[in-house]
Amino acid sequence: MLKVLHLSDIHLGSGFSHGHINPATGLNTRLEDFIHSLRLCIDRAIAEPADVVLFGGDAFPDATPPPYVQEAFAAEFRRLADANIPTVLLVGNHDQHSQGSGGASLCIYRTLAVPGFIVGDRLATHLIPTANGDLQIITLPWLTRSTLLTRPETEGLSLEAINLLLLKKLQPILEAEVRSLDPQLPTILLAHLMADRATFGAEKTLSVGKGFTIPMALINRSEFDYVALGHVHKHQNLNPHNNPPVVYPGSIERVDFGEEKEDKGYVWLEITKGKVDWQFCVLPARPFKTIKVDVTEAEDPQTELLTAINQTNIDAAVMRLIYQIRSEQLEQIDNRRLQEALKPSHSYTIRPELVSQLARPRLPELGVGSALDPLVALRTYLENKKDIKGLMPDLMEAAEHLLSANEEHWLEAVGD
Repeated sequence: MLKVLHLSDIHLGSGFSHGHINPATGLNTRLEDFIHSLRLCIDRAIAEPADVVLFGGDAFPDATPPPYVQEAFAAEFRRLADANIPTVLLVGNHDQHSQGSGGASLCIYRTLAVPGFIVGDRLATHLIPTANGDLQIITLPWLTRSTLLTRPETEGLSLEAINLLLLKKLQPILEAEVRSLDPQLPTILLAHLMADRATFGAEKTLSVGKGFTIPMALINRSEFDYVALGHVHKHQNLNPHNNPPVVYPGSIERVDFGEEKEDKGYVWLEITKGKVDWQFCVLPARPFKTIKVDVTEAEDPQTELLTAINQTNIDAAVMRLIYQIRSEQLEQIDNRRLQEALKPSHSYTIRPELVSQLARPRLPELGVGSALDPLVALRTYLENKKDIKGLMPDLMEAAEHLLSANEEHWLEAVGD
Protein backbone atom coordinates (compact mmCIF):
# COMPACT_ATOMS: atom_id res chain seq x y z
CA MET A 1 0.00 0.00 0.00
CA LEU A 2 1.50 3.31 -1.15
CA LYS A 3 0.73 6.55 0.65
CA VAL A 4 0.43 9.59 -1.61
CA LEU A 5 -0.13 13.29 -0.90
CA HIS A 6 -1.88 15.16 -3.71
CA LEU A 7 -1.96 18.96 -3.57
CA SER A 8 -2.32 21.64 -6.20
CA ASP A 9 -2.71 25.32 -6.99
CA ILE A 10 -0.52 26.77 -4.25
CA HIS A 11 -0.36 30.22 -5.92
CA LEU A 12 2.26 31.39 -3.45
CA GLY A 13 2.37 35.18 -3.63
CA SER A 14 -1.30 35.72 -4.45
CA GLY A 15 -3.79 37.99 -2.74
CA PHE A 16 -1.42 40.56 -1.28
CA SER A 17 -4.19 43.17 -1.49
CA HIS A 18 -6.08 41.24 1.19
CA GLY A 19 -3.19 41.41 3.66
CA HIS A 20 -0.75 43.83 5.26
CA ILE A 21 2.91 43.85 6.20
CA ASN A 22 3.82 41.87 9.30
CA PRO A 23 6.31 44.15 11.10
CA ALA A 24 7.98 41.16 12.76
CA THR A 25 8.86 39.43 9.47
CA GLY A 26 8.55 42.11 6.80
CA LEU A 27 6.32 39.76 4.78
CA ASN A 28 2.78 40.27 3.61
CA THR A 29 0.44 38.44 5.98
CA ARG A 30 -1.35 36.76 3.07
CA LEU A 31 1.96 35.31 1.87
CA GLU A 32 2.42 33.96 5.39
CA ASP A 33 -1.04 32.38 5.18
CA PHE A 34 -0.14 30.54 1.98
CA ILE A 35 3.20 29.41 3.45
CA HIS A 36 1.42 28.14 6.57
CA SER A 37 -1.06 26.07 4.54
CA LEU A 38 1.75 24.64 2.40
CA ARG A 39 3.75 23.82 5.53
CA LEU A 40 0.84 21.84 6.96
CA CYS A 41 0.71 19.77 3.77
CA ILE A 42 4.44 19.05 3.90
CA ASP A 43 4.21 18.29 7.63
CA ARG A 44 1.63 15.55 6.88
CA ALA A 45 3.79 14.07 4.13
CA ILE A 46 6.81 13.85 6.43
CA ALA A 47 4.93 12.65 9.51
CA GLU A 48 3.21 9.66 7.87
CA PRO A 49 5.51 9.45 5.86
CA ALA A 50 4.21 9.69 2.31
CA ASP A 51 5.77 7.46 -0.33
CA VAL A 52 5.24 10.11 -3.01
CA VAL A 53 4.07 13.75 -3.13
CA LEU A 54 2.23 14.93 -6.23
CA PHE A 55 1.91 18.64 -6.96
CA GLY A 56 -0.69 19.38 -9.65
CA GLY A 57 0.68 22.71 -10.88
CA ASP A 58 0.41 26.49 -10.45
CA ALA A 59 3.04 27.11 -7.82
CA PHE A 60 2.89 30.91 -8.18
CA PRO A 61 0.60 33.51 -9.79
CA ASP A 62 3.01 33.66 -12.75
CA ALA A 63 6.27 32.15 -13.99
CA THR A 64 8.51 34.93 -12.63
CA PRO A 65 7.79 35.29 -8.90
CA PRO A 66 9.97 37.53 -6.71
CA PRO A 67 13.03 35.76 -5.27
CA TYR A 68 11.74 35.81 -1.69
CA VAL A 69 8.55 34.04 -2.83
CA GLN A 70 10.59 31.47 -4.76
CA GLU A 71 12.71 30.95 -1.66
CA ALA A 72 9.65 30.35 0.53
CA PHE A 73 8.37 27.70 -1.90
CA ALA A 74 11.79 26.03 -2.16
CA ALA A 75 12.26 25.99 1.63
CA GLU A 76 9.11 23.93 2.12
CA PHE A 77 9.69 21.49 -0.73
CA ARG A 78 13.36 21.09 0.27
CA ARG A 79 12.04 19.39 3.41
CA LEU A 80 10.69 16.59 1.18
CA ALA A 81 14.09 16.12 -0.43
CA ASP A 82 15.70 15.99 3.00
CA ALA A 83 13.17 13.32 4.02
CA ASN A 84 13.88 11.31 0.84
CA ILE A 85 10.27 11.57 -0.33
CA PRO A 86 9.97 11.48 -4.14
CA THR A 87 8.10 14.51 -5.45
CA VAL A 88 6.57 15.29 -8.84
CA LEU A 89 6.14 18.99 -9.69
CA LEU A 90 3.72 19.36 -12.59
CA VAL A 91 3.79 22.49 -14.76
CA GLY A 92 0.52 24.41 -14.77
CA ASN A 93 -0.60 27.32 -16.90
CA HIS A 94 0.64 29.88 -14.34
CA ASP A 95 4.04 28.17 -14.26
CA GLN A 96 4.65 28.63 -17.98
CA HIS A 97 6.50 31.66 -19.23
CA SER A 98 4.46 33.68 -21.70
CA GLN A 99 7.45 34.09 -23.99
CA GLY A 100 8.46 30.46 -24.23
CA SER A 101 7.63 26.87 -23.53
CA GLY A 102 8.13 24.88 -20.38
CA GLY A 103 7.82 25.74 -16.70
CA ALA A 104 10.21 28.60 -16.08
CA SER A 105 9.33 28.75 -12.38
CA LEU A 106 9.79 25.01 -11.75
CA CYS A 107 12.48 23.77 -14.15
CA ILE A 108 15.17 25.06 -11.81
CA TYR A 109 14.54 21.95 -9.67
CA ARG A 110 15.55 19.73 -12.59
CA THR A 111 18.51 21.93 -13.46
CA LEU A 112 19.79 21.71 -9.89
CA ALA A 113 19.16 17.95 -9.90
CA VAL A 114 17.26 18.06 -6.61
CA PRO A 115 17.28 14.42 -5.38
CA GLY A 116 13.95 12.67 -5.93
CA PHE A 117 12.33 15.61 -7.72
CA ILE A 118 10.67 15.20 -11.12
CA VAL A 119 9.48 18.22 -13.11
CA GLY A 120 6.53 17.29 -15.29
CA ASP A 121 6.77 19.75 -18.17
CA ARG A 122 5.97 17.20 -20.88
CA LEU A 123 3.65 14.28 -21.47
CA ALA A 124 5.67 11.32 -20.21
CA THR A 125 5.54 8.26 -17.97
CA HIS A 126 7.71 8.14 -14.85
CA LEU A 127 8.51 5.02 -12.84
CA ILE A 128 9.01 5.95 -9.21
CA PRO A 129 10.57 3.35 -6.89
CA THR A 130 9.60 3.61 -3.21
CA ALA A 131 10.16 1.56 -0.08
CA ASN A 132 6.64 0.14 -0.48
CA GLY A 133 6.81 -0.65 -4.18
CA ASP A 134 6.95 1.02 -7.56
CA LEU A 135 4.46 3.58 -8.83
CA GLN A 136 3.77 4.68 -12.42
CA ILE A 137 2.87 8.32 -13.02
CA ILE A 138 1.91 9.86 -16.35
CA THR A 139 2.46 13.61 -16.30
CA LEU A 140 0.24 15.79 -18.49
CA PRO A 141 1.15 19.48 -18.05
CA TRP A 142 -1.02 22.39 -19.18
CA LEU A 143 -1.29 22.29 -22.96
CA THR A 144 -1.04 25.31 -25.19
CA ARG A 145 -1.47 25.35 -28.94
CA SER A 146 2.31 25.74 -29.37
CA THR A 147 2.85 22.53 -27.37
CA LEU A 148 1.43 20.21 -30.01
CA LEU A 149 0.73 22.41 -33.03
CA THR A 150 2.81 24.44 -35.45
CA ARG A 151 1.90 27.91 -36.66
CA PRO A 152 0.91 26.73 -40.19
CA GLU A 153 -1.47 24.17 -38.64
CA THR A 154 -3.38 26.83 -36.71
CA GLU A 155 -3.27 29.72 -39.15
CA GLY A 156 -6.76 30.95 -40.00
CA LEU A 157 -8.53 28.51 -37.68
CA SER A 158 -11.14 29.48 -35.12
CA LEU A 159 -10.50 28.83 -31.43
CA GLU A 160 -12.97 25.94 -31.48
CA ALA A 161 -11.23 24.39 -34.49
CA ILE A 162 -7.83 24.76 -32.79
CA ASN A 163 -9.16 23.05 -29.65
CA LEU A 164 -10.47 20.13 -31.69
CA LEU A 165 -7.12 19.87 -33.46
CA LEU A 166 -5.32 19.88 -30.09
CA LEU A 167 -7.48 17.02 -28.87
CA LYS A 168 -6.89 15.13 -32.09
CA LYS A 169 -3.12 15.48 -31.58
CA LEU A 170 -3.27 14.66 -27.87
CA GLN A 171 -5.28 11.45 -28.09
CA PRO A 172 -2.71 9.23 -29.87
CA ILE A 173 0.16 10.56 -27.77
CA LEU A 174 -1.66 9.81 -24.52
CA GLU A 175 -2.78 6.45 -25.89
CA ALA A 176 0.84 5.52 -26.61
CA GLU A 177 1.79 6.29 -23.00
CA VAL A 178 -1.12 4.22 -21.69
CA ARG A 179 -0.22 1.23 -23.84
CA SER A 180 3.36 1.29 -22.56
CA LEU A 181 2.27 0.99 -18.91
CA ASP A 182 3.10 -2.03 -16.79
CA PRO A 183 -0.39 -3.44 -16.01
CA GLN A 184 0.87 -4.91 -12.73
CA LEU A 185 1.83 -1.57 -11.18
CA PRO A 186 -0.44 1.07 -9.60
CA THR A 187 -0.83 3.99 -11.99
CA ILE A 188 -1.70 7.66 -11.53
CA LEU A 189 -2.40 10.26 -14.19
CA LEU A 190 -1.17 13.64 -12.92
CA ALA A 191 -2.65 16.35 -15.14
CA HIS A 192 -3.15 20.10 -15.13
CA LEU A 193 -6.24 20.67 -17.23
CA MET A 194 -9.82 21.80 -17.42
CA ALA A 195 -12.08 18.76 -17.54
CA ASP A 196 -15.42 19.28 -19.23
CA ARG A 197 -17.39 18.39 -16.08
CA ALA A 198 -15.51 20.68 -13.73
CA THR A 199 -17.18 23.46 -11.78
CA PHE A 200 -15.71 26.48 -10.07
CA GLY A 201 -16.71 29.28 -7.75
CA ALA A 202 -20.41 29.28 -6.92
CA GLU A 203 -21.11 26.05 -8.83
CA LYS A 204 -20.82 27.65 -12.27
CA THR A 205 -20.30 24.98 -14.89
CA LEU A 206 -17.27 25.44 -17.11
CA SER A 207 -18.50 24.53 -20.55
CA VAL A 208 -16.43 23.20 -23.44
CA GLY A 209 -16.94 26.47 -25.28
CA LYS A 210 -15.02 28.47 -22.67
CA GLY A 211 -11.43 27.71 -23.60
CA PHE A 212 -9.62 24.43 -24.05
CA THR A 213 -11.29 21.64 -22.11
CA ILE A 214 -10.54 17.92 -22.09
CA PRO A 215 -13.36 15.36 -22.28
CA MET A 216 -13.72 13.10 -19.26
CA ALA A 217 -13.63 10.09 -21.60
CA LEU A 218 -9.99 10.87 -22.34
CA ILE A 219 -8.86 10.67 -18.70
CA ASN A 220 -11.49 8.44 -17.07
CA ARG A 221 -9.81 5.15 -17.98
CA SER A 222 -9.57 1.77 -16.30
CA GLU A 223 -5.77 1.75 -16.74
CA PHE A 224 -5.55 4.54 -14.15
CA ASP A 225 -6.05 3.81 -10.48
CA TYR A 226 -6.30 7.52 -9.64
CA VAL A 227 -6.44 10.71 -11.68
CA ALA A 228 -4.78 13.61 -9.85
CA LEU A 229 -5.84 16.93 -11.34
CA GLY A 230 -4.80 20.53 -10.93
CA HIS A 231 -6.06 23.89 -12.25
CA VAL A 232 -9.53 24.25 -10.72
CA HIS A 233 -9.53 25.85 -7.25
CA LYS A 234 -12.71 24.13 -6.06
CA HIS A 235 -12.26 20.63 -4.60
CA GLN A 236 -14.34 18.04 -6.46
CA ASN A 237 -14.40 14.44 -7.60
CA LEU A 238 -15.57 14.26 -11.21
CA ASN A 239 -16.21 10.51 -11.02
CA PRO A 240 -18.34 9.65 -7.96
CA HIS A 241 -18.15 5.94 -8.90
CA ASN A 242 -14.40 6.13 -8.10
CA ASN A 243 -13.39 3.83 -10.95
CA PRO A 244 -11.03 5.66 -10.95
CA PRO A 245 -11.42 8.74 -8.75
CA VAL A 246 -10.87 11.88 -10.86
CA VAL A 247 -10.05 14.49 -8.24
CA TYR A 248 -9.24 18.18 -8.04
CA PRO A 249 -7.93 18.85 -4.51
CA GLY A 250 -8.51 22.56 -5.13
CA SER A 251 -6.26 25.37 -3.96
CA ILE A 252 -4.70 25.31 -0.50
CA GLU A 253 -5.79 28.87 0.34
CA ARG A 254 -8.55 31.24 -0.74
CA VAL A 255 -7.30 33.49 -3.51
CA ASP A 256 -10.28 35.87 -3.63
CA PHE A 257 -13.92 36.28 -2.60
CA GLY A 258 -15.03 33.96 -5.40
CA GLU A 259 -13.78 31.14 -3.14
CA GLU A 260 -15.42 32.52 0.00
CA LYS A 261 -17.61 29.47 0.67
CA GLU A 262 -15.21 26.74 -0.46
CA ASP A 263 -13.24 24.48 1.86
CA LYS A 264 -9.52 24.41 1.11
CA GLY A 265 -7.20 21.46 1.52
CA TYR A 266 -5.35 18.53 -0.03
CA VAL A 267 -5.99 14.88 -0.79
CA TRP A 268 -4.43 11.95 1.03
CA LEU A 269 -4.64 8.57 -0.66
CA GLU A 270 -3.52 4.99 -0.13
CA ILE A 271 -3.15 3.06 -3.34
CA THR A 272 -2.40 -0.42 -4.62
CA LYS A 273 -3.07 -1.83 -8.06
CA GLY A 274 -6.83 -1.86 -8.58
CA LYS A 275 -7.67 -0.23 -5.25
CA VAL A 276 -7.45 3.29 -3.87
CA ASP A 277 -8.77 4.91 -0.70
CA TRP A 278 -8.70 8.70 -0.67
CA GLN A 279 -9.90 11.51 1.53
CA PHE A 280 -10.05 15.29 1.29
CA CYS A 281 -8.23 16.90 4.22
CA VAL A 282 -9.42 20.41 5.09
CA LEU A 283 -6.83 23.07 5.87
CA PRO A 284 -7.49 25.98 8.28
CA ALA A 285 -7.47 28.55 5.47
CA ARG A 286 -8.16 32.14 6.41
CA PRO A 287 -11.90 32.86 6.14
CA PHE A 288 -13.28 35.35 3.63
CA LYS A 289 -16.64 36.89 4.57
CA THR A 290 -19.01 39.32 2.91
CA ILE A 291 -21.56 41.47 4.75
CA LYS A 292 -24.15 42.79 2.32
CA VAL A 293 -26.83 45.20 3.53
CA ASP A 294 -29.53 47.24 1.80
CA VAL A 295 -30.09 50.40 3.86
CA THR A 296 -32.04 52.36 1.25
CA GLU A 297 -35.21 52.18 3.39
CA ALA A 298 -33.50 52.51 6.77
CA GLU A 299 -34.21 55.55 8.92
CA ASP A 300 -30.79 55.12 10.56
CA PRO A 301 -28.50 53.42 8.01
CA GLN A 302 -25.41 53.82 10.21
CA THR A 303 -26.95 51.80 13.03
CA GLU A 304 -28.15 49.13 10.62
CA LEU A 305 -24.65 48.70 9.21
CA LEU A 306 -23.04 48.54 12.65
CA THR A 307 -25.61 45.97 13.75
CA ALA A 308 -24.82 43.79 10.72
CA ILE A 309 -21.10 43.97 11.51
CA ASN A 310 -21.61 43.17 15.20
CA GLN A 311 -23.73 40.14 14.32
CA THR A 312 -20.90 38.64 12.23
CA ASN A 313 -17.80 36.90 13.56
CA ILE A 314 -15.17 38.98 11.79
CA ASP A 315 -12.15 38.03 13.91
CA ALA A 316 -9.08 37.37 11.71
CA ALA A 317 -11.24 37.20 8.56
CA VAL A 318 -10.76 39.00 5.27
CA MET A 319 -13.92 41.10 5.19
CA ARG A 320 -15.83 43.18 2.71
CA LEU A 321 -18.80 45.35 3.60
CA ILE A 322 -21.10 46.07 0.69
CA TYR A 323 -24.13 48.25 1.27
CA GLN A 324 -26.76 49.81 -0.95
CA ILE A 325 -27.65 53.37 -0.10
CA ARG A 326 -29.39 56.43 -1.53
CA SER A 327 -27.30 59.52 -2.20
CA GLU A 328 -29.23 61.64 0.29
CA GLN A 329 -28.39 59.12 3.05
CA LEU A 330 -24.63 59.37 2.60
CA GLU A 331 -24.27 62.18 5.12
CA GLN A 332 -25.66 59.80 7.77
CA ILE A 333 -22.70 57.43 7.33
CA ASP A 334 -19.59 57.87 9.48
CA ASN A 335 -16.85 55.83 7.79
CA ARG A 336 -14.58 56.10 10.80
CA ARG A 337 -17.12 54.25 12.95
CA LEU A 338 -17.46 51.54 10.31
CA GLN A 339 -13.68 51.17 10.12
CA GLU A 340 -13.44 50.96 13.91
CA ALA A 341 -16.09 48.23 13.96
CA LEU A 342 -14.19 46.26 11.30
CA LYS A 343 -10.79 46.53 13.01
CA PRO A 344 -10.86 43.03 14.57
CA SER A 345 -10.80 41.56 11.06
CA HIS A 346 -7.60 40.63 9.26
CA SER A 347 -8.33 43.20 6.56
CA TYR A 348 -11.42 44.83 5.15
CA THR A 349 -12.87 46.84 2.32
CA ILE A 350 -15.99 49.02 2.43
CA ARG A 351 -17.97 49.43 -0.76
CA PRO A 352 -21.09 51.60 -0.88
CA GLU A 353 -23.36 51.16 -3.88
CA LEU A 354 -25.49 54.17 -4.74
CA VAL A 355 -29.07 53.36 -5.67
CA SER A 356 -30.66 55.87 -8.02
CA GLN A 357 -33.91 57.49 -6.89
CA LEU A 358 -35.11 56.94 -10.41
CA ALA A 359 -34.65 53.20 -10.11
CA ARG A 360 -37.91 51.31 -10.43
CA PRO A 361 -39.07 50.09 -7.00
CA ARG A 362 -39.19 46.38 -6.45
CA LEU A 363 -42.97 46.12 -6.07
CA PRO A 364 -44.91 43.00 -7.05
CA GLU A 365 -47.65 45.22 -8.47
CA LEU A 366 -45.14 46.66 -10.95
CA GLY A 367 -43.55 43.37 -11.92
CA VAL A 368 -42.86 42.11 -15.42
CA GLY A 369 -46.04 40.96 -17.14
CA SER A 370 -48.39 43.13 -15.05
CA ALA A 371 -51.02 45.18 -16.89
CA LEU A 372 -51.97 47.90 -14.43
CA ASP A 373 -53.85 51.00 -15.43
CA PRO A 374 -51.31 53.87 -15.67
CA LEU A 375 -52.97 55.81 -12.85
CA VAL A 376 -53.08 52.73 -10.60
CA ALA A 377 -49.42 52.08 -11.35
CA LEU A 378 -48.52 55.68 -10.52
CA ARG A 379 -50.49 55.58 -7.28
CA THR A 380 -48.75 52.32 -6.28
CA TYR A 381 -45.36 53.89 -6.99
CA LEU A 382 -46.10 57.09 -5.05
CA GLU A 383 -47.47 55.21 -2.04
CA ASN A 384 -44.11 53.46 -1.73
CA LYS A 385 -41.94 56.61 -2.09
CA LYS A 386 -41.89 58.19 1.34
CA ASP A 387 -39.95 61.25 0.22
CA ILE A 388 -42.61 62.43 -2.28
CA LYS A 389 -45.73 60.82 -0.83
CA GLY A 390 -47.02 64.24 0.31
CA LEU A 391 -47.16 65.41 -3.28
CA MET A 392 -49.35 62.49 -4.33
CA PRO A 393 -52.67 64.42 -4.64
CA ASP A 394 -51.17 67.07 -6.91
CA LEU A 395 -49.22 64.53 -8.96
CA MET A 396 -52.25 62.32 -9.40
CA GLU A 397 -54.36 65.26 -10.52
CA ALA A 398 -51.70 66.31 -13.02
CA ALA A 399 -51.51 62.76 -14.35
CA GLU A 400 -55.27 62.56 -14.78
CA HIS A 401 -55.25 65.77 -16.80
CA LEU A 402 -52.38 64.51 -18.95
CA LEU A 403 -54.23 61.33 -19.75
CA SER A 404 -57.52 63.06 -20.46
CA ALA A 405 -58.64 63.95 -23.94
CA ASN A 406 -58.88 67.61 -22.97
CA GLU A 407 -55.08 68.01 -22.69
CA GLU A 408 -54.95 71.46 -24.28
CA HIS A 409 -57.52 72.87 -21.82
CA TRP A 410 -55.42 71.58 -18.91
CA LEU A 411 -52.28 73.20 -20.26
CA GLU A 412 -54.10 76.52 -20.53
CA ALA A 413 -55.27 76.16 -16.91
CA VAL A 414 -51.70 75.58 -15.78
CA GLY A 415 -50.60 78.71 -17.54
CA ASP A 416 -53.20 80.94 -15.74
